[in-house]
Amino acid sequence: MRDFERLKAAIIDELEREPHTHKSLRQTISDEHDCSENDVSQAISALHDAGVIEHEQGFFVHATD
Repeated sequence: MRDFERLKAAIIDELEREPHTHKSLRQTISDEHDCSENDVSQAISALHDAGVIEHEQGFFVHATD
């Protein structure tokens, strides 16, 4: 579970820098953290379901209030 939390933190950090498509976010995070794109996709889904990240006009972004 700790690795899953690290992946979620890495996704948030990346999205705070710039928006990404689902594919580019999966590839970027999996390359940087030596994990599968499927693991990254699951972390993206968890963050999206929790409202931490949003999908806007084809890009994932860090949600802001």
